[in-house]
Amino acid sequence: MDQSELTNLERMRIQMEYAVPLIRDLQRLLGEETVKEALASRVALLAEEQAQPGSKADFSRMEAGMELYARGGALDYDVIASDGDRFDVNITRCDYMRMMEDLDARDIGHLLICNLDYPIAARAGMDLARSQTQMQGASFCDFRYRRRA
Repeated sequence: MDQSELTNLERMRIQMEYAVPLIRDLQRLLGEETVKEALASRVALLAEEQAQPGSKADFSRMEAGMELYARGGALDYDVIASDGDRFDVNITRCDYMRMMEDLDARDIGHLLICNLDYPIAARAGMDLARSQTQMQGASFCDFRYRRRA
């Protein structure tokens, strides 16, 4: 199979099969909280680096983006609102969370997978607000994208 034929979930699984054991080793050496703080800080820095001042958010491509991440049946979702200034979606079933459960790593899944949504939004000129994720035990994930001020 050509790598371009892999779904996003399949690519992520390959990455997590390497990253999770490494992170578990680091947690044993450095402490669980230290490593979690480092992962959170890294994503926050990445979001800051990805922010494109003056970039114009294009909400017309958001549904196509959702389809990319859902390809192969990885997600079930409901688009709540979509127009030129916002995109609101709820993820109702998430195989990324199931993958992290299979790897016994759901406790760090939000740090390794879910939080990457913030730098992606920043690069696209958007702000993302999310109050809950399935990875952290909620019944659904709520994504609320807005044009960056």
